[in-house]
Amino acid sequence: MISVDTLRTCEVFSSLSDAELERFLPFCREETHSKGTVMFSEEDEATTFYVLQEGQVSLQYVICPQPEYCQDARILLHRPGDFMGWSALVKPSRMTASGLCLTDVRLLAIDGQKLNALLENDSHIGFVVMKALAGAINRMLQEAKGLTLQRLMGSL
Repeated sequence: MISVDTLRTCEVFSSLSDAELERFLPFCREETHSKGTVMFSEEDEATTFYVLQEGQVSLQYVICPQPEYCQDARILLHRPGDFMGWSALVKPSRMTASGLCLTDVRLLAIDGQKLNALLENDSHIGFVVMKALAGAINRMLQEAKGLTLQRLMGSL
């Protein structure tokens, strides 16, 4: 069963009150995916914001610092509360990575359109969520950048 405690595991929602989190519950559902499942691919339409409950998912990006030099970057999501599908909350609503299940996974899936409507209609919730989202995305990109640099330096 989905509860406010389930939502609160995600850093994007952790600063909201129980009453605010209860407003999310009607458009949340649980999903499971088997090991090896590609949940979404880069450039797919982003319609769902996901919060990991159990398992491991690899987010895979292609980074091209120069047209002739492209490299894969991967971010491992493995902690309950890790999230993906944030592109459902920002235009152009296209996935910026591919999501591959490394194990069987259990997720909280939140309807992106309904979540967006809530964020737009309640400025306090919208501000808190988007501020936390920006910080979390920054952290994830820094981690990906660090991993890519480590891999690049290791190959020299």
